[in-house]
Amino acid sequence: MHLIPGHETRSGPKGQWEIMAMSEQQAGTLEPHVLVLDKQQSYKRPEEDALIRTLREGCRRAAVRYLPYRLSPVILGMPGLLLHLFLLAAVHTFERARWMYGLWVLCRVIHFCLDAMDGTQARRNGTQSTARHFWDHWVDVANSAMAVMIVARLGPQQGVSFMPYILLTATGQLFFYLGLCRYFATGIMRDPYINHLWNYVFCLFLGLSVCLQGVELLDTRGFQLTYAFASLAAFGCGFVSLVKDLLLMSRSKLSSARFYVRILTAPALILGIHVLWLQDSSDVFCARALVALAMSSLAVGIHARQLVNKAPAWLTAEGALFLLVLPLSALPSSLQPALHRVLLLVMVLTMVINLVRYLREMISQYPEIGFPWVWLPSTYRPGLLRVSNKLAA
Repeated sequence: MHLIPGHETRSGPKGQWEIMAMSEQQAGTLEPHVLVLDKQQSYKRPEEDALIRTLREGCRRAAVRYLPYRLSPVILGMPGLLLHLFLLAAVHTFERARWMYGLWVLCRVIHFCLDAMDGTQARRNGTQSTARHFWDHWVDVANSAMAVMIVARLGPQQGVSFMPYILLTATGQLFFYLGLCRYFATGIMRDPYINHLWNYVFCLFLGLSVCLQGVELLDTRGFQLTYAFASLAAFGCGFVSLVKDLLLMSRSKLSSARFYVRILTAPALILGIHVLWLQDSSDVFCARALVALAMSSLAVGIHARQLVNKAPAWLTAEGALFLLVLPLSALPSSLQPALHRVLLLVMVLTMVINLVRYLREMISQYPEIGFPWVWLPSTYRPGLLRVSNKLAA
């Protein structure tokens, strides 16, 4: 068990009663599980296959051996973010080409490797903090949203493989969101195999296949059948992972009808509006981007509130803005594409503003660690090795 510095456990009937009372009060206010970021990463429960484990360990050794000690781990999230952003703009601007699939594979691999290195670098130079922890997951969520938008364009647009892969891309972010809800309720962050399987299907199988044999491969029946089966298998594994998440949350002291209503109301609204009002939109990119951004805001929102020790919100600011799709649907159809794009831009700006706001709040909790963007100053001294989302637990 990990203790927050400055606090001790109490024994005896009185101490046990106080602990039970504190647990009941915590459940009543839906405060997040105590989270301690320590050097041993005790909050993680990895589920890795041999390939992922080998690659991850190689990246960690490379970080220790080759990265300068004063390099900030914050900057390691930027290359993958910029690559995803560039590829997202490219696939929705130009006609599909083989180079896009090659860049897609490169983009995902680079992001994975740097994501494996940044935590090691943070623990190495003492910059591990709730702010950096949130930034790491904010980048993951942003990359996940863009990856869904990219693969929706790169994947088959028709044929037997179309519906299975649409099913997986549509629910992928929901799985991501509920995984962070489980983290909120239990303090345990699993590195689920479904994330790796998603990359095996969409990144390696799709990307490498087209790189080797050309875009024409997407129209062949053999490829479509294989891709459909792989997508359904990945979705099935994701559903099993979702059931495990729900079981873990049900054992948490936060488990209650109020908790589930809080975390499930918003995604039900967002996905329902997508199906009923945006499914047949003439601007397919904007419709999907609105949903991806709204779901992403839910994921980063519940994680941010976990790290600043607040109850989960019923709806994020971006999610509330997404609801404007309803009144916009009553306007003439000729006006809706332009208005949807304006709404998307406002949601993006709101998400960036909220990122800065949450980071500043988390940095203020551990000012001695700070949030160096690129390089640690020469006066820097390693900060706390054990950081909690609760300064006083």
